[in-house]
This record gives sequence, structure tokens and C-alpha cells, in this order.
Amino acid sequence: MSSGNPHSEGCDVSFAIACYNAGPFLDEAIASALAQTGVSVEVLVVDDGSTDGSRGRARAWAARDPRVRVFRTPSNMGPAGARNIAIEQMRGRWYAVLDSDDLIAPERSRALIAEADEHSADLIADDLAIFGETTIEHRHIGTYWRNHPRTIALPAYFENTIMFAGTPNLGFLKPMIRARALMDHDIRYPEDLRIAEDDALIIQLLLAGCTYRYVPQCYYRYRKHGQSTSHRLSLINAERMLASENRLRPRLSGNSELQAAHDRRWRALRDAVVFTRCVEALKSRNYGAAMRAIADRPGAAKLFAIPLRARLD
Repeated sequence: MSSGNPHSEGCDVSFAIACYNAGPFLDEAIASALAQTGVSVEVLVVDDGSTDGSRGRARAWAARDPRVRVFRTPSNMGPAGARNIAIEQMRGRWYAVLDSDDLIAPERSRALIAEADEHSADLIADDLAIFGETTIEHRHIGTYWRNHPRTIALPAYFENTIMFAGTPNLGFLKPMIRARALMDHDIRYPEDLRIAEDDALIIQLLLAGCTYRYVPQCYYRYRKHGQSTSHRLSLINAERMLASENRLRPRLSGNSELQAAHDRRWRALRDAVVFTRCVEALKSRNYGAAMRAIADRPGAAKLFAIPLRARLD
């Protein structure tokens, strides 16, 4: 691990912060990245068309700390496009996503890199502490993964990223990734996805033979608030996710284990698309379209229990 000048060309960790109207949270996110101990870092803030002064906040940081560099997308591209710009510009041995409203513990990078180096892992993730003004702080994975292997193979990843499964979804984790894994395999985020782009990137890396390691420690703090977009599944986003999965399926042909593991995830996403289509039809009072959607895939009807269950819990 490098202990060199954090202002030099190379560094241990490049943090990518995709920024769109990050408001008051951006300063805390940048500060937590710069506060990493035992490693050299840079923070790449990529503004994605903010209108709330976020770009000015980022530039103020860059003016007083050369470890912060600010870029902007040519148009609003979503997190995938912004993060791809960060990947092209990064100087670190490790690439790390930090959402513009989240925080990380000072020891996170050092601890995860040490674990990854010990086990020759290309991706390394920890648990998430979920918090917010109206959220009781809790862990995302918690004890769920305690009986699973620490190395996450692709079949296990598929089986634990099933939409609406009622179990912790590994796709929400924020792994650090060796820069050379991204570069050697020429892997980038699919820019047609506005959500689940992290999930798609991880799958590409695992298909390329990269090793993914998980530790149960909780160094990443994931903030939930009214402007959060991660949990909002619009019909267009659901359809884009399904299109991405459909493109993936031919790459799994010939591997019965991967196909079987992916099938349940794929079927759940197809249900989610129909459910979302039905909900949007109901909101517009197009009851005929809602009934036709459910008639085409009756299994999607079970998803209506999820909002009701959330209200009862």
C-alpha cells in the first residue's frame, strides 16, 4: 500500500462521486473521502447537470485541496455516465464509488484493501449502515450472510440480487474495485441504465473472472432521504433493467449452473416490470391496461402485497 504524497500523480484510491443536485450532503461526502487514514486518495466529483450550486461547492473544495478534481458531463447522463468519466480520469490503484449523499468511516479504504490484498480479490465490499432522519439506523446485510462464503461467486450473486425477494440484496453494496480489473477487461457502466448500473458492472466483472470478497464489518453509511432515487422503480427504468438482463442471458448459455441461478432473478424482474406497468396504469386510471398487464403475467399480482405489508410493519 502506498504511503506516498497524496498530491502526486498516483494514489491508492480514486473516489468517484456522481453529483446531481447533491445539496447540503456533498460537503460531508467529500470530507469523509478525504479523511481516509493510511491511504492516499483523490476525489473525482463529476457533476451531472446540477442546478442547485453543487458544482460550485465541489469547485470550492478543489480550490483548497488538490486531491479534489471536478468534471462535468456534457448533458445529464445519470450515475453511469458520470462514473464512466471518473474511471477514465482516475489515477488510483483502486476505484471506489461514494454516493454524493453518503459517508464512509475513516478506516474503510485501508481495511478493505488489506483484506482484498490478503485474498487476491479484485472487488471488496463491506456491509452498509442505513440511516436517515426518518430511518432507524440498521445494517443492510446484518447477520444474513454469516453462513455464506466470504467470496461471492456469480451464481451466489444472482441468487442474492433477486428483486422483491425479501432478503438483503447484494446489489446495493458499494464494492471497491481494482483499477486494473476495469482497465484490463475494458469494463464500464452501461449508460442506458439509470438505476442498477452498479449491479450490471459487478456482473460484467464476475463474468470476466474477477474475484469478489465480502467482509461483515460496516464502514459505509448509506443515507435515505426524500430525494433518494435508488428505491424508485419507474416503468422506463424497469424496462431498461429487463433489456439489460435479456442481453446478458446469451452469455450464460452453456453453463447450466449460471443459467439456473439467473433464471429466478430474471423471472422476478419480469414480474417487477409488469407490476410497475400495472401501477402506472392504475395511477392514470387506465384500469383496462392494468388488468391486461396482470392478465399477461398473473404472478406479478403478488407484488401488490409488498406496499401493504410495508404499511402494516
